[in-house]
Amino acid sequence: MLLRYLIEDINLDTEKDIIGNIDIAINKIEYDSSKIGESDVFVAIEGFKTDGHEYIAEAVRNGATGIVVNKEEVEYVKEICRNLPQEVCIIVTEDTRKILSHIACRYYDNPSSKLSVIGITGTKGKTTTAYMIRDILKQSGKKVGLIGTIYNEYADVKEEATRTTPESLDLQRMLSDMASKEIQYVVMEVSSHALSLHRVDGIHFDIGVFTNLSEEHLDFHCTMDEYLKAKAKLFENCAFSIINADDLYTPKLLKLIDGKIAKFGLDNKAEVTATEVRVNNDYVDFKMYINRQPQVIKVAIPGRYTVYNALAAITVTSMLNAQMQDILVALSNVKVPGRSEVVDINKSFAVIVDYAHTPSSLEAILVNTKKYVKGRVICVFGCGGNRDTLKRAEMGRIAGQYANFTVITTDNPRDEKPEDIAKEIESGIKETRGLHKVILNRKEAIKFAMRIAWKNDTVIIAGKGHETYQELAGGKKVPFDDREIVKAIAATMPEKDNVDANM
Repeated sequence: MLLRYLIEDINLDTEKDIIGNIDIAINKIEYDSSKIGESDVFVAIEGFKTDGHEYIAEAVRNGATGIVVNKEEVEYVKEICRNLPQEVCIIVTEDTRKILSHIACRYYDNPSSKLSVIGITGTKGKTTTAYMIRDILKQSGKKVGLIGTIYNEYADVKEEATRTTPESLDLQRMLSDMASKEIQYVVMEVSSHALSLHRVDGIHFDIGVFTNLSEEHLDFHCTMDEYLKAKAKLFENCAFSIINADDLYTPKLLKLIDGKIAKFGLDNKAEVTATEVRVNNDYVDFKMYINRQPQVIKVAIPGRYTVYNALAAITVTSMLNAQMQDILVALSNVKVPGRSEVVDINKSFAVIVDYAHTPSSLEAILVNTKKYVKGRVICVFGCGGNRDTLKRAEMGRIAGQYANFTVITTDNPRDEKPEDIAKEIESGIKETRGLHKVILNRKEAIKFAMRIAWKNDTVIIAGKGHETYQELAGGKKVPFDDREIVKAIAATMPEKDNVDANM
């Protein structure tokens, strides 16, 4: 394949933006200089931690004959490449991330055109909705791929995800592999970062889903309006849009998108809705009218927000001709790792592990749980280090307001001191005078919460969900799975081994 072919249809000035010969054969594309081999193209991406332009010389030493750089780095690049072989061709562009998605799509022969792609965006509910859609389609006998926060999974491939939506090159490579393995449908979580950073450019989405919008990632997007505009980009390349009618930002979103739209919801006018919602300790059920006939649908995940995720999944899969019997079976058995996941401990109290790591998600699970539990709600959570510090006190206030007792602990402290993070959380909980205790050792915090739980209580362990590690200083990761910790503690607990926490 010639480099010329890869950059066709890109608006480049042949005199200013191309330095060298573009009629050279290239092997593959990489944005990681350590993966470069002979005749490869290296795309220098300006990342959040490192700048790929600093690795151009290494990429050329490893065999790169094509280099893609940002315009503002041209003089720097010329200096690096001054004594390099003439066969090295430099492509200059305004945004290397944007060009990466373009050339990756061309290199892999536009794989999304050979697949039916469903994209899901929103602050909360992306993962659960994706699993529901995937499971319904699989129950319908379809070959389905899943790309998301927890796993990338299709055919014989199952790998832990490193981010919600992969970089464009990795994403196109994955879609190409799916097409070669005759996958029919791809269910993909699409983050606002991915939309802003051009990771999904060039992908045609048959259906786009909007779950909701709440305050998150403002360190990146700065304002909620910018955050919403980022989400809206998904629907610019969608054949059909499925929108949550009840979300506060939906009226604004509808002004930003065109095309065919269907809405789901409980409170506002929507094409797909539910009645008689009942939430229990380990499931939720509700009634829908299908062809004017009432149908009770049971979902194996507790919480009112589960109804919204299920309605979105039902809307999508009904459009794809899934039969109601397959929908019923899939939803009654759906399990999403670390999302309102009820841990089987065979005790008189319940333990739920959830990924809630933002103020809105923590409030959602605490409020919803309090509505259906017969006993008390005990919350265990911390906040990640090297991340948004403003949310810590707010999450403390939320826990103090809605939980009967809170155990403040570590999450992924990274390079911050756990005790400093805990103090910031505690400052918020003290405002509510909520009962709480600080136990920095996460295992001991979980053990304490389980020991003070009485009959019919629910312990919510929030923040890490499906994660199987804790990230410490210097990027070190140590094994830690909340679910496995809970099971191990439960196995050693007598039924009545409860202590008085002055509650």
